[in-house]
Amino acid sequence: RRSMSIMDRYRRLRPAPPPEEKPWQVPRGAAEPQSRQRAEDLDGFSADRGGAGAGAAAGVASSAAWRMPLAYAREPLPAEVRFCTFQPPVQPASPRSLRVGLVGPPNAGKSSLLNAVLDVPISAVSPKVNTTRDGLRGIKTSGNTQLVFLDAPGIIPSHQRQANRDLVTKAWRGFNECDICLLVIDVVKRPEQDVFDVVRRMCPQEDIGRSEVRRRRRAADEVGEAMPAVWLPRDAEGAEDEAFDGRAPEHRPPVVLVLNKIDKADELRWVQSREREFRAHGHFDKIFYVSAKKGQGIQRLMEHLKEKALPRPWTYPAEMRTDLPHADQIKHMVNTHLFKWFNSDVPYKIEHQTVGWTPRLDGSLLIEHELIVQDSIVARMILGVRNTIVSRLRDQVSYKLSKLWGTNVELKIWVRPLEQRLSLKDRGLGPSKDARRPPPPKDDRPPSKDVRRPQTMAP
Repeated sequence: RRSMSIMDRYRRLRPAPPPEEKPWQVPRGAAEPQSRQRAEDLDGFSADRGGAGAGAAAGVASSAAWRMPLAYAREPLPAEVRFCTFQPPVQPASPRSLRVGLVGPPNAGKSSLLNAVLDVPISAVSPKVNTTRDGLRGIKTSGNTQLVFLDAPGIIPSHQRQANRDLVTKAWRGFNECDICLLVIDVVKRPEQDVFDVVRRMCPQEDIGRSEVRRRRRAADEVGEAMPAVWLPRDAEGAEDEAFDGRAPEHRPPVVLVLNKIDKADELRWVQSREREFRAHGHFDKIFYVSAKKGQGIQRLMEHLKEKALPRPWTYPAEMRTDLPHADQIKHMVNTHLFKWFNSDVPYKIEHQTVGWTPRLDGSLLIEHELIVQDSIVARMILGVRNTIVSRLRDQVSYKLSKLWGTNVELKIWVRPLEQRLSLKDRGLGPSKDARRPPPPKDDRPPSKDVRRPQTMAP
């Protein structure tokens, strides 16, 4: 008969390690010398002041034996957190720079491509359209070359609203500011006519009137007569033949077609078919097959952009990743999960506000972020049952910020409703559990033939 259980034998062979001692848990024996020394100091101070304070010294000595965790008061946001400030960069021997614009229809993978190039999750990514509401810049510095990426909202309005039209205006502004444009297209989603209209506007095969001028010149050469000046456009009178070679004007940046999400395509021929479809509507400087999620084709795209870099000084320091201030970076991180987890228009109506920025003595950072929602019902949706959703959101954003900034970050998220509103269930007007239970199915089968009739007694 065994005298001990299997677990007792296991504990004897492999005893559990002692619990790790917390910084604020000081043993009673180790605290006594410090308490005695503190009491003696207070006694000397009280003797100098007239003997008052012996009771205070005893109280401090007794309380010093049990140290409590440090309490931090909330500090306001410093200016370097609310605004992006940096020193002028140190220029290399022969600096080169290039402004790259990321344009395309909504949900094509522009922000995913930017995160893959920078290797850090800076821009918000979600399956919903118009996740990127404001344009942001990502900086990639390699050697003596600095690439500045302009991530703009979708260049085609997803819905005919004033807010979406403003986003499209921002996208076209980013296209006009760049030196080279990356047109990001989803190879799996079939493009609509609006996409082809944008392609013909950005990089047309031939400007309007050039093909007609070429045809009239060819007809005049066959006859042997000089071409009348009235046949030429007003800005092309007296121009050389090179002005009509089909190239894009000087004010129009070259466009590179980036076919994204090739990992979702079943076969390569479907990707090549999408390429031929876009070649028929526009003239592209180069075409790349990439997958921002898997990291395929990113290296070839970066090498091409480095070759296109112009010899000019840098704009940002070499160690800088984005021009977004820290407060906006937190907003983008939180939006990434809110747009993924919540449906309908709930994520679009949430306002963000960073209310606390407290550095700690151990080098970590305590950030307090506030989500302002419409009413208390939406607040309960974001909090989840027993705050499970907001706790998960806090942990994931804290991890990503720690990885991005290189320091330990603890994020606290508060949800503040603008008004208190009771749901139907709170007011007792909602359906009860019995009412929500579906009724039993009706038995529509005909009665069986062998049903016996009730017997009647003979008179």
